Amino acid sequence: MPATTENGDYLTQPSALAKAAQLALDIDGIERQILQLKDLLRQLRRHHENWVAGGRGEQNVTRVLVGMDDAGWHVLPDRRWPGSRRANIDVILVGPGGVFVIDVKNWREASVHDGRLWRGDADAEDDLGKLVRQTVAVEEVLAEAGLPPTEVVPLLVLAGRRGIRASLDRVIVIGEDDLVREVVPRGARLAPEIVERLLSCLEQGCPPMPRTEALARQPVRPRTATPPPPAGPAVPPAAVEARRIPSRRDPASSPAPGWTPTIEVEPAQPVQSAQPVQPVQPVQETLMTREELWRELLDAAAREPIESWMTWLHPTQARLPGRRFSGPARIRGAAGTGKTVVALHRAKYLAARGDRVLFTSLVRTLGPVYRQLMTTMAPDQVDRVEFATVHAVATRCLREHGLERRHQQDAAETCFWRAWAQAGKGSVLPGLGLSPQYWKEEIGTVIKGRGLTTFEQYAKLARIGRRTPLPAGHRRAVWDLYELYERLRTERGILDRDDVLLLAAELVRADGRARYDAVIVDEVQDLTCAGLRLLHAFVGDRPDGLLVVGDGQQSIYPGGFTLAEAGVSVVGRSTVLTRNYRNRERIVRYAQAVVADDSFDDLDGVQETGSRAVDVDQPGGDVYEFAVASATAQEKALCDHLVALHTARRVRYRDMAVLVPTNAAVAYWSRVLARRGIPVVSLRDYDGSGDEAVKIGTFHRAKSLDFGHVCVPDRNRFPEPRRPAESAEAFSERAQLERRQLYVAITRARDSLWAGMREELGADRPCAST
Repeated sequence: MPATTENGDYLTQPSALAKAAQLALDIDGIERQILQLKDLLRQLRRHHENWVAGGRGEQNVTRVLVGMDDAGWHVLPDRRWPGSRRANIDVILVGPGGVFVIDVKNWREASVHDGRLWRGDADAEDDLGKLVRQTVAVEEVLAEAGLPPTEVVPLLVLAGRRGIRASLDRVIVIGEDDLVREVVPRGARLAPEIVERLLSCLEQGCPPMPRTEALARQPVRPRTATPPPPAGPAVPPAAVEARRIPSRRDPASSPAPGWTPTIEVEPAQPVQSAQPVQPVQPVQETLMTREELWRELLDAAAREPIESWMTWLHPTQARLPGRRFSGPARIRGAAGTGKTVVALHRAKYLAARGDRVLFTSLVRTLGPVYRQLMTTMAPDQVDRVEFATVHAVATRCLREHGLERRHQQDAAETCFWRAWAQAGKGSVLPGLGLSPQYWKEEIGTVIKGRGLTTFEQYAKLARIGRRTPLPAGHRRAVWDLYELYERLRTERGILDRDDVLLLAAELVRADGRARYDAVIVDEVQDLTCAGLRLLHAFVGDRPDGLLVVGDGQQSIYPGGFTLAEAGVSVVGRSTVLTRNYRNRERIVRYAQAVVADDSFDDLDGVQETGSRAVDVDQPGGDVYEFAVASATAQEKALCDHLVALHTARRVRYRDMAVLVPTNAAVAYWSRVLARRGIPVVSLRDYDGSGDEAVKIGTFHRAKSLDFGHVCVPDRNRFPEPRRPAESAEAFSERAQLERRQLYVAITRARDSLWAGMREELGADRPCAST
């Protein structure tokens, strides 16, 4: 019967065709949902396969690394990314060769070209960035243990691949089969004690990831069972043995990420006595304090060859190389506080993150030494760091513009002596008892070293670093000498050393190219103001751009300046190192006595006392003052001392040095040692390699270097006595400069100092003859 409404009206029924059409729409909708679900299922299966493949790759890599545990390496798989709740780090590897943060990729198509990593046609830059961020997070954790950030290396490992190795900024990309060959050759960089402390820090800062949340959310279902009848008295908990199955040293059964060890519980033999079993109290092992650990590390570093010592960073300074600066920065401190070591690790850190770094100083011989040290520290980053003197950098700038040949130093010297003969010799200047060389230095370091262009600028200048006062009339005479010298030089169309720096700075500013990302200036106090301005021009005030390192008390060249004069502000970005850990205490105190009465300017315009307070980490040390009556007696005593160190105390010749004030003395003592059969290498030729020979060089060339044992012959003849016609002010200024040079020489010694004390010179015998 047809359906009706409440009023009895008949309802309209849909036709069969309309019903079929509606069903067709329903079927189409369901089919679309089925297709979407199938597509989603395919995506999920594909992602599942990728995750399974990635997990297998991680397992394979972990198995490879676990096989290294007998060599002191520790594999920490599937660790929490510090600072995150759910993100993980695939593997952290810790051992003698350092710390490696490893990201494993099971990519079918992976290649490196054009300086980038590609996954098929897709740029994998994001994966590299993620690994770098993980590495930085691990560095922060390990800084608490005193590990420099430069010792943490990010590795992106391509599972199942071999023959691949590329350095992309900080990240090293390698194949799985090349992993062990990459890690093992790094040698024993970390002592076992520091490895243990690193592991302890990682357990806290990078704990193992928990099992997946899906497994964690599964409810625990209680199980019941009928207990068997007891075979004897109840077994106390202390008598239950638990062991993990399988052993962690079995590479084939190493745990995969998220793996939980199986615990097999075995009842021990029944206890026959009814007496309660007392639990065995574990013996508490006495752990080393942090200070004791650092002492052990310091002593261990001191036992290594001197080249290794020169790159050893104290754990308390581990954060400094990776510190971020918003502009130009400075590291300062007394001799022996580790400024240069921090600077080298800073260069390594910046190079590892992809920066182009210039590491510069004034002394030419330091560049090859620093490069050799960096090659040992960071072979992958050494080519990103240029080691060159400021004048070498400036000369290259001139060469790029075809101006190099205009630099003719010998011709410039001739121009000065002509100017002196015409305008200086008959002026008021000789009346001050200062040599013509003093006025030549006044022009080079004070006037041209600052780029002064008017007499008014010079007339009111403070002349930082110059002790002899100059009245207005004398300053006018100096300026007249300068102007004549400049006219003679310009007429010949030549440049002197100071012109090279000034012109190079102009060229760099006009060029505008970013040649370097960072510039590190070691021994900044030895530069001129113009030299620092040039280096500053390369990077300006950009973050992490300019780092100046130095100590005004170790200024050993005439003149001086302040950072403000050079246009460099380090306000809020200056670090002072106050602890000497590179010299033993007796040597530090002996050196301090040399300059205790000499105030100095530390590039800030403020005079500081020479006897500043310094904490010393290493006690002891030996200082031998050996009195001799003649040059022959001193030769024998010094050579006997070197031979005794080598034979009786087993000191390497390469850890010894003989330091003297002049090049003539270098040649003299080289012949003395050679006649005695002692191997010798001049600091002029020393490049940081491990030649088994005693180093011989001037006080100036020894700057920034370290030696285990130092000999200073004729110690009591330097500074030289007052010269005839030399005024009291002139002698005071020269003697103070020479005492700083002697101070630098003495503080090159770590363990012992031998000082030859020869009878006083007569007034007619120049010290330079020996």
